[in-house]
Amino acid sequence: MQASQNLEIQNQSTNMEAETATEEGLSLIKQLASCNKSGRDRALRVLLKTWLPTQLNLHDDHMKKLWKGLFYCVWHADKVPVQTQLIDRLSSLVLSLHLPLSIHYFSAFLLTMRREWSGIDALRLDKFYLLIRRFMASFFALMRNNLWDLELVKRLMGVLEEVTFFADDKFLGNGVNYHIASVFLEELRPYLPLKAEVLEVVLVSFISVSAKVPDKVLLGKIRSNMFDALLGAGKRLLEVKKLGEDVGSGDEVMVFGSIALTMGFSSKFYELGSSPECCQGNRKVLFGLHEEFLKLEKELESSGIEISIPDVVYNDDEVVPTLVPLAGEEMEVGNSEPSEVVMVNGSAEKLLKKCKNREKDTGAADTKAEKKKKKKKKNKKENGILDSDSEKSSTDRENENVVANDAV
Repeated sequence: MQASQNLEIQNQSTNMEAETATEEGLSLIKQLASCNKSGRDRALRVLLKTWLPTQLNLHDDHMKKLWKGLFYCVWHADKVPVQTQLIDRLSSLVLSLHLPLSIHYFSAFLLTMRREWSGIDALRLDKFYLLIRRFMASFFALMRNNLWDLELVKRLMGVLEEVTFFADDKFLGNGVNYHIASVFLEELRPYLPLKAEVLEVVLVSFISVSAKVPDKVLLGKIRSNMFDALLGAGKRLLEVKKLGEDVGSGDEVMVFGSIALTMGFSSKFYELGSSPECCQGNRKVLFGLHEEFLKLEKELESSGIEISIPDVVYNDDEVVPTLVPLAGEEMEVGNSEPSEVVMVNGSAEKLLKKCKNREKDTGAADTKAEKKKKKKKKNKKENGILDSDSEKSSTDRENENVVANDAV
């Protein structure tokens, strides 16, 4: 009975603390739209460094309010260095928050950009273009940090499609969609090559978007910035191979060209172009791309040249994101712990286990070494050959071992 009462009191206390933290966060969020720079900077620093990272999840209305405030922080940032630091800081949070909160944060960012897009004047457009580009880079970095887990890739691509390309929010935010389509392949480029099943989710989804969206401008952006670029690379790669010339595995022609030649895009364009879900006005574009890719694939087949997407083995070593400090905030260099920085979706636990195992192994090795040294000293004492020089050299060796172990 007493135990249950104590548990109830503890739960009530926890709930009260959570409510207090939420109220404090909401109070700080209101200050983000302030014209007072010092108050705005202080609220931003506390929210991003202390408050948001401690939240396991956030109510949707609170996340929207947070992003409305963050939007106006970017709006008020006039000097280029301040803009860049702030944008890098906001986008890097995608990599450091707990995974569900990170996805929610990214989704709210897209929604906010679409909602506010029509109110952005021409003088401020460039910094918001940069903001979108940086978030797309973090979007792919989050997939990379999770070793391109197929379920997570599908989930993230689903969020991107639902909140932007297939959004029914009635906002005048098509410019956001256009810019994402324009930079998507460029921001994906540093992470290529990828496994075919990942590319299937990441790229083929844009064929579905091309079939179903009634927006002709978006259709043109997807065609020119993605599939025309892949098609051109495929043609150049085939020409180079016919001439017997070598192409580096990391060369853009090889990376994009192998995708164009091996992913079977022609049949996918034909299938979706023939689908009842395809917009009537989009069929001509899809069938045109079908013919272009089919011609390229047949040319590859008749040439007898073998081209394939290379086998990719994803490294499970964690890549810790570099967080950019806010304006006026010093970057903390010392006493950094990976467990505090890499909060990405439980993969931090794997890293911690590796570190602990390494420590155990090192500790065991050190214990054995010490036992051997003690035994050796004992024998030397018995033989009367232990002198000050030997003690000095032994101490030096021990110090070197300590430094080496610290470095490990």
